[in-house]
Amino acid sequence: MTWLRALKVTARSGLSVERKRLEPLIALRGAAGLAIVIGVSLALFGPAVAASSAFGAYQAAIATFQRSWRPRPELAIASGSSLAVSTFLGYLTGSHTPLFLALLSLWTFLAGLSWAAGPTIGLIASSNVAIMLVTVTLPNSVAAAAGHAAMMVVGGAIQAALVILFPVRRWGAQRDALADALAAEADYARRLRHDPLADFDPEPLMAARAAATVTPRQARTRPAELHGARGIAERIRPVLASLADPAVGVPEEGPERDRVRELLGAAGAVLDAAARAIRHGEPVRIPPAALATLKTPDTGAILTGPAHRAATRLAALLHDVVETAGKPPEGPRANPEEPG
Repeated sequence: MTWLRALKVTARSGLSVERKRLEPLIALRGAAGLAIVIGVSLALFGPAVAASSAFGAYQAAIATFQRSWRPRPELAIASGSSLAVSTFLGYLTGSHTPLFLALLSLWTFLAGLSWAAGPTIGLIASSNVAIMLVTVTLPNSVAAAAGHAAMMVVGGAIQAALVILFPVRRWGAQRDALADALAAEADYARRLRHDPLADFDPEPLMAARAAATVTPRQARTRPAELHGARGIAERIRPVLASLADPAVGVPEEGPERDRVRELLGAAGAVLDAAARAIRHGEPVRIPPAALATLKTPDTGAILTGPAHRAATRLAALLHDVVETAGKPPEGPRANPEEPG
């Protein structure tokens, strides 16, 4: 990709409106943390310290809004602490313009590099640079700067405590990532009915893989429906492609192709149902028509050879997805080793 094309893609993605699910409870929790920090700081230390602590709490609240696989309390503490360090160092160098400009240049450079580690870290680092330009003007001594920095850490800690005490939609980011991957495969299955060689965008599966990487502490509390479903989803995609591919043995027209289209449509419906169940943490509700298509006994008489093996393997994988998502489909499970 050329520099000009990369710049166009970046500009287009930056200007596009990304529609996301609203999280009013998370917003209310963040606002409550900000109000607590401002009220306590204002009553005990005065307006200047209250402003610094408010910046720390605000930065921490913004961090907890981001879609991240990291535990959100840690994000809040890291955000408040990093702003505290930036403010303290900024105040120490503020009286020496060349030194302050050098620090600002270094911080800006590191903030730019931090986007490579992820959008959440990039946002925290970039916000630190902007907020630091304001917070360095609030203290009037080194001791006061240390106090302001400490209150920023307190602001982040209060937001982290609220996240722990009042959790909202636990594992929501991981659920969304896995559900998006399954929904992308459902869309892929439907497109294969009309275009057997349709392309598949791997980005949702890559996001689901990133979401599946958890810390040991997270692994102990991870919901059951988030165990193993991502690996099954990755195995479904090539099976869908092989079932639809005319090179596997199913002609482009005829009863075999009609049955393949029915199976692909049923697979899309099942994957959509599993995606909805995982996203909302509810039982899987499979459309009866899709279940009947996957269980019909005459598939073996219509499809033979590799196509039949792909259909059998697809039924087994869909069973595993639904079972992992919360409810196994009715009826006997297909045997993936059944000869075609």
